[in-house]
Amino acid sequence: MNTIVVGTDTSSAADLAVEGAARLARESGSELLVLYVRPDGDLRAVVDPDRAPDPNAYLARVAGRFPGVPTRTRVEAGNPAALICEVAAEERAETIVVGNRGVHGRRWRVRDSVPNIVLRHAPCSVYIVDTRKAQ
Repeated sequence: MNTIVVGTDTSSAADLAVEGAARLARESGSELLVLYVRPDGDLRAVVDPDRAPDPNAYLARVAGRFPGVPTRTRVEAGNPAALICEVAAEERAETIVVGNRGVHGRRWRVRDSVPNIVLRHAPCSVYIVDTRKAQ
């Protein structure tokens, strides 16, 4: 593997996915690209206590958290699932890492979750990190 893309919304659950992606990058000698997608019109992010108050500060700290892992960050705006797949294709990533957060309620209702959309449209392998312990 050369590049691993991990999506984050800066929540504690997504941070578990970032940590899992960093472990995978370290084990495979890959570069880690941490992607924050700012959804259009996401007013909840302003008051969501589960997310970092300043996504840019969160991303600035990421590289220092994983010594020995070449790490880049990137910020985009738009639909998270679509942009995760687009960036992975543009970067020619071999793996996308996402968390399974947001899988609440009945199993049948998760078809439009970010992880499920990424699974259906990814241009490469997808690794899903179990993030339930952060909930």
